Amino acid sequence: MRYTTISLIVLAVIFVTGCGAPKVTTSYQSLAEQAVAEGNFEAATENWRLFFKQQLLNENEVAPEHYAQAGKMAFRANQPDLALEWFQQAEYGNYADAGMYLDLADIYKEKGDLRKELEALEFYRRNYQDETDLEGVNSRLFQIYIQVKDDERAVEIWPQMRLEDRKKEDNLSRYFTIQRQLDNQSVSDSIAEELLEVNPKHVPALEWLGMKYYNQAEERYQREMKKYEANHTRVQHIKLTQELKTVTADFRKALDYFKPLWEIDQNARYAAYLVNIYSRFEDPDTANYYRKFLD
Repeated sequence: MRYTTISLIVLAVIFVTGCGAPKVTTSYQSLAEQAVAEGNFEAATENWRLFFKQQLLNENEVAPEHYAQAGKMAFRANQPDLALEWFQQAEYGNYADAGMYLDLADIYKEKGDLRKELEALEFYRRNYQDETDLEGVNSRLFQIYIQVKDDERAVEIWPQMRLEDRKKEDNLSRYFTIQRQLDNQSVSDSIAEELLEVNPKHVPALEWLGMKYYNQAEERYQREMKKYEANHTRVQHIKLTQELKTVTADFRKALDYFKPLWEIDQNARYAAYLVNIYSRFEDPDTANYYRKFLD
């Protein structure tokens, strides 16, 4: 690649020797475009630099789109500072295109400038993005909104993200956290289930669903037992029996989540739930086994 770069510059020098200044500038631009076609971004960048230098010496105005083209090559040649300089020149000339703003966002991301990365991505999304989000911009915006604690925008952009991005554990976990904070029970339930499809050992999702079914069962149990204690009739007993079937089913669902949690971490908090569940099942031996872990 180095030989190609050198040869291209040498050609430009030879051209300088035999021709006038206006043709030299055209030569540098042509050499830059030729280098791009060959995938030689370093040579393209150097020839764009020479092109701009010659134009400045000749006091010729440079079209802003040329700065944008050069900036893209400099970025691909691993010269982000130079790329940023040229992109800014293009912006000063009121020029913009989709590729330029995607590159700007990447440059700011590499520099750790979250605010400017966000501005570039939002500009791209407003002006160039189609519904398919081929570049994954919405996913990156979601991650930034999480970082800057803009939950409202994070929730707003979630449905517009690519399906494959909404299936990623990291994104699902962040969205799950937001929905729990917003106390959106049904959405949190569905996201927890999606998380467990991706990662069956996802602790927050297991806890969420385990506690959901446990609390659901325990509240029903307490409510129906109070009704029966207040009214010991045959009809009320039949109703209690029916309700206890639902209670048992919910406790069994809770068990499906607390058992994996116990395998992950044998701590007293999980043991307490397991003791209560097996007590409701009238299984004292198993309940006593977990009771040993409560201390």
